[in-house]
Amino acid sequence: MRGIVFTEYMDFVAVRIGDEAVDIILSDLEGRITGAYTSVGNYSFDEFTIIHGRVVEYMEIDAGDLAFQFGYVLMFRFREIFPTYFDGVESGLDFLEKVSVHIHEEVKKLYPDSNPPDITLKHDGGIPCELIYRSHRPLAPVAHGMATACLEDFGDPYRIGEATTEGDTTIFKLERI
Repeated sequence: MRGIVFTEYMDFVAVRIGDEAVDIILSDLEGRITGAYTSVGNYSFDEFTIIHGRVVEYMEIDAGDLAFQFGYVLMFRFREIFPTYFDGVESGLDFLEKVSVHIHEEVKKLYPDSNPPDITLKHDGGIPCELIYRSHRPLAPVAHGMATACLEDFGDPYRIGEATTEGDTTIFKLERI
């Protein structure tokens, strides 16, 4: 898993509970995690799961809710960090279509060992109706948060509605608002 996700997650958590609490959590997990993360590193998804689980316990919050919140914030952070990915994009739907086709392909070129999720926007009669997230990592709540932030940020007349998960695939229904 790309280090940027770790560093952004740790910053996200620190804003909510403070740097001291983050240090305590990481100290408690010593020996089970690397503990020193850089945005250019590559780390085990299991480490992310361990850290997220401990943060959830500490904050007494639902794991999916915290992951959704992280995804929501992460979309805006990616917009700051990678502004060129947003150049020429006029809507959230356009951006969501661009994710797997262009952005994740670029990630694979830069990091051949990476395995980013597959994000597909399914159209029915020209109207987008489903956002499909496929990944061996169960991070659909993060994708949900990112997609929600994306649609809101661009002012699209859609929201993410019902979601169904089967195996490594989550299908989010898009609803017109």
